[in-house]
Amino acid sequence: METTLAKSIRVTNEKAAYDAACKRLLSEKMILAWIMKECVQEYAGMDVREIVKYIEGAPQTAEIPVAPDEAAIQRVSGRSTEDISLNEGTVTCF
Repeated sequence: METTLAKSIRVTNEKAAYDAACKRLLSEKMILAWIMKECVQEYAGMDVREIVKYIEGAPQTAEIPVAPDEAAIQRVSGRSTEDISLNEGTVTCF
């Protein structure tokens, strides 16, 4: 029988893995182009390969806060020490 703590840890890990997978998927320019085509009126009639050309730079996932209160928080920035794989879980390097 799984304890409440064990269940909380498992669910948290599952949610983190799901979040990482979604971020990785949505950072693909082709996927983003399809979303733009279907959701942004200005791109509705365009081919997705053309829309990809308008997506500049690399997507910034988990870098800019959505909630305004988080903007004032100073965070340490640097090289990521996590390698997140969809099939192997999270590996942290020190």
